[in-house]
Amino acid sequence: MLKLIKLELFKILTRPRTYIGFGAVIFIVLAFQISLYFQGKAVVSFILDNLENTFQMAGNIINANLATYILLNGLLIHIPILICLVTGDIISGEASSGTIRIWLQKPYSRSKIFFAKVITSVIYTISLLLVLGLFSYILGYLMFGFGDLVVVKQGVSIFNQDDLFWRFSYAFLIGATSMLVVTSLSIMISSFATNSIVPIVGTIAIIIVLNVLTILGYTVFEPILPYVFTTHFNRWQLMFDYDLNYNEIAQTFIVQSFYILLFLAIGLIHFKNKDILS
Repeated sequence: MLKLIKLELFKILTRPRTYIGFGAVIFIVLAFQISLYFQGKAVVSFILDNLENTFQMAGNIINANLATYILLNGLLIHIPILICLVTGDIISGEASSGTIRIWLQKPYSRSKIFFAKVITSVIYTISLLLVLGLFSYILGYLMFGFGDLVVVKQGVSIFNQDDLFWRFSYAFLIGATSMLVVTSLSIMISSFATNSIVPIVGTIAIIIVLNVLTILGYTVFEPILPYVFTTHFNRWQLMFDYDLNYNEIAQTFIVQSFYILLFLAIGLIHFKNKDILS
């Protein structure tokens, strides 16, 4: 099994598309923080809107924590696209090239081959998120230093620097769980497809459709929204409430874990029973 995982990692590392996601994340983070460095006051005024007329803000408002929080808000919506570029190709790409038949002729069960690809995809997904989180924070620290975090949601919350590490850690865990749903969905579709385009476009299309239905049909679909996985993509923000809603946090982990297991189970069953003729 370990040998299979190493081989899958090697194959991913030799594909140029693997580095598109990392390159895009690094470029966006770098561009945003440079912009924040030169236009920080304008960004803060936009975030705080008219609150500056009511509250007097002092101290290092623009800091690594604020930069990381803003970037997480913006990029976690688009990270699924970067994930699909690699995970959507992990089975279907070999099916279209014919190399999957060579693997099946070796003394490895289909289950081991499938889970080696799953583990490799999880490693890629987590690595992409780690690059996003760590690069945002480290670059933010080098450019702006530490400071308290001002969060504007339904009201204004100010979190002390000492109170943020565990919040960001759990927020990352929640966000990673949501992105692993995307990973498992793209792997499931990839197990059915015979080319790379279908799982990539299909996964992105499903996410877009669910997001649109969530927004436009909120009143109609409200009863089922808590059970739609895209509803939980922004639930990492729950970690930045003063009064944490542990029920909502637990619900997010349960719902997302259910979808991960469901998608992987469907993908595994189909992969084990499909006829691979090319």
